[in-house]
Amino acid sequence: MLKSLVMKVPAALAAIAIVAIGKGVAAWIGAFAILCAGAGVLAWLVFDVNSSFWAKTRWRADGSPGTVALTFDDGPHPQYTPRVLEILEAKDVPATFFVIGENVRAHPDLLARIDEAGHLVGNHSDHHGWGFHFTPRAGLRRELVACNAAIANAIGKEPTLFRAPQGFKTPALGDALRDLGLLAIGWQVRGLDAMGRDSATIVERIASRVKAGGVVQMHDGAAQLALKSREATLDALPEVIDRIRAAGLEFVRLDALLGVPPYRK
Repeated sequence: MLKSLVMKVPAALAAIAIVAIGKGVAAWIGAFAILCAGAGVLAWLVFDVNSSFWAKTRWRADGSPGTVALTFDDGPHPQYTPRVLEILEAKDVPATFFVIGENVRAHPDLLARIDEAGHLVGNHSDHHGWGFHFTPRAGLRRELVACNAAIANAIGKEPTLFRAPQGFKTPALGDALRDLGLLAIGWQVRGLDAMGRDSATIVERIASRVKAGGVVQMHDGAAQLALKSREATLDALPEVIDRIRAAGLEFVRLDALLGVPPYRK
């Protein structure tokens, strides 16, 4: 939160100074422009999913090894997650699932299946609501703790990795992540499959942009504003895997790619 104040206060003081020193409408326009510029910078730092300004964020591996990590958000989903798991098993691909706490409480057996298959589980908030981004530090702590508790109850492990809803990170979220010792995860490329109906577009978007050491984001569930069907994701996934391998890249779990501990000891 201190970083936010350090940025806001100078902008506000500069705007006040211009109004005090300047004259007429031009001074007010200048002050307004300074405030808008400051707000724009703050917004960019919130919406840049891979920025580490508010919280340390990993989205690719240092040194760019010939590997990538496949990740899924918004599950577990009783209809789509089992089918994703079937594809991953058939293709012998490890993955990471960033799950929503309320979904875990509704389907703990499905989370256990993810874990038993050797995949990694991460925290994706407890409710994934739009209000998440406007929640103060204490409320965000409760949200993250609740999701981790749901995961621990289902698989006996508490994650250290977190992906924010929509990837957005606010100053308050940065404080909460530091309080809890959680590492934020972004992505190098995503399929935009949460909103996509065309599997070929999803495949091309990922396969044409993925790079060695990158984190790939897809979805096995559906949250706010997303399409409720993941059929396009399921159709795209086998070809996404094949195209990435054809590019000479291999899949590893996220913790192996980044060299980080996935769960608390």
